[in-house]
Amino acid sequence: MRHRYGFAFVLLFIPFFLNTACSTHHALGPPQDYNRLIELIQLNDKTQPLCVFNDFEEEFDKASHRATQRYFKEHPGLILRIKDQLEGGKLRWKLRNLKHRLLFVPENRIEYAVLYKNYCFDVIRAILDKTGFDNPYDSIQTLNQSQPVIHRDQEGVTAYIVHNLAKEYVGTYVFSNQTGKKVKIELNGQLYSGDVGAYTSTLLVNENGAIEFLKDRYTIWQNSAENPFTALTVPVEETLHIALREHTERAIGQTVAGLDRKNLKSVQRIVEDWIAVEEAVVGGIVYLLLPLILEDYQVELPVSWIEKDREIKIQYKKYRHLEKGISLVEKMGYKQAIRLYSKDPAAFKQLLL
Repeated sequence: MRHRYGFAFVLLFIPFFLNTACSTHHALGPPQDYNRLIELIQLNDKTQPLCVFNDFEEEFDKASHRATQRYFKEHPGLILRIKDQLEGGKLRWKLRNLKHRLLFVPENRIEYAVLYKNYCFDVIRAILDKTGFDNPYDSIQTLNQSQPVIHRDQEGVTAYIVHNLAKEYVGTYVFSNQTGKKVKIELNGQLYSGDVGAYTSTLLVNENGAIEFLKDRYTIWQNSAENPFTALTVPVEETLHIALREHTERAIGQTVAGLDRKNLKSVQRIVEDWIAVEEAVVGGIVYLLLPLILEDYQVELPVSWIEKDREIKIQYKKYRHLEKGISLVEKMGYKQAIRLYSKDPAAFKQLLL
């Protein structure tokens, strides 16, 4: 038996791609007006049409489970009807199955799609030049219609740009009482994920304790956000996550290997701890370098946007080290931070604690 622990650094049949490219370079032409891009980002978000990104997955998903629990709490009449069908007794329930899949709203406005994609090319090239990381991408594509073909055996990563991301879930719950009577309820719903970028690794733990990592060969980027600065951080932030992931996985593997007993709770805690560390080093680099990169394109962002982005992020547990990470990267410099994290992630972690 294998236990799977997926971790993302947040947050879906024929595809039609706008201006598909296989590198982070776009055709030479006049300088891009990214101030116009910021104007487009500030337009009202589109929530339709929703297209399917991938097939249903049956792994447990916290957000989907919380949504079903909230539905039961907000619809007490449903619980009363279930009790009536069971004819009394103490109500018990069990989650039989929970599956979920990603949905997306495509970006069909040509100007918006082209500007954001060209912006991704430019800022990725800039961040790779500054950090010295290799280009991890096979392709950067604006996804316009449903369900792309995911080539899981490819060497590089495909980045899919969409306008908005959502999640569809189906939960099957079985209610019973002490008499053995049962009522099965299936809930189907949708929720907007709140994640503007996602790149996922999955940790597999075998019964004998051996571990291995599986990486998705794709990442999904949302070109919209309430705060324009958040949408502008996506390609830089996800590129750094991809580049640094091997060092995070090594640290997770070493920590898990040192456990006397490996169980779901202990492994999840280790994964969550290292997610927070990776978010700290990535966040520190992003907040230090991205404003400087944008200045090269004559884009001046209100300081309030940057501050608001930080304020919102630190409300989430995975960003609990973000403020310290920003200070640490500013103090030691981003190149030294990358060198230290690449060589000894545990040493970088100690500086955060």
